[in-house]
Amino acid sequence: MDYSNNVEKAADRLLDGIRFYQEFTLDAVERAGKTIGGLMSAAPLPRPREVAESAFKVWGRFAENNREFTLKLLDALYPKSEKSN
Repeated sequence: MDYSNNVEKAADRLLDGIRFYQEFTLDAVERAGKTIGGLMSAAPLPRPREVAESAFKVWGRFAENNREFTLKLLDALYPKSEKSN
């Protein structure tokens, strides 16, 4: 099995886990909404676009943090003296 196949299989497993927790979250929100339904209608809710923009902004911060961590980890695993080889 080559590197690309291993990466794809790992990504598939990770996405399966993410989807599982997404479904779990949606189910929990639906159940909570049914339980407290009347209370939510009284609260002012943000516009859906505002929610999406905010979520992607936060996601971008997490992605950037992960990029920085990954590059630092690679630098630690492969010190500069080894990079010239």
